[in-house]
Amino acid sequence: MKEFWASLSTWKKIKLIISAILVIFTAIFAFYNWQQVEVDFLFFQIRISLTLLIFICLVAGYLCSSLFDYRKHKVKQVEINRLKQELKDLKSRS
Repeated sequence: MKEFWASLSTWKKIKLIISAILVIFTAIFAFYNWQQVEVDFLFFQIRISLTLLIFICLVAGYLCSSLFDYRKHKVKQVEINRLKQELKDLKSRS
């Protein structure tokens, strides 16, 4: 764990600490709001505890952001591979 922490940049450390604090606050907020609520979807309604609804929304948001982050990473990786191939071609010409 110490190696992992040491390998992180200052910005990533700050981001990790803020994320942990937000998770703790979200958990506290969710446990204080345990009552049942009615959720309306397009064609039906369900009753669910507010805590469960908050955690479902939190997980859905995390998955959506991970998906967009993956797409951005994939685009950058394609660009890196293209530039590596271009560099290799230039070196072979010399």
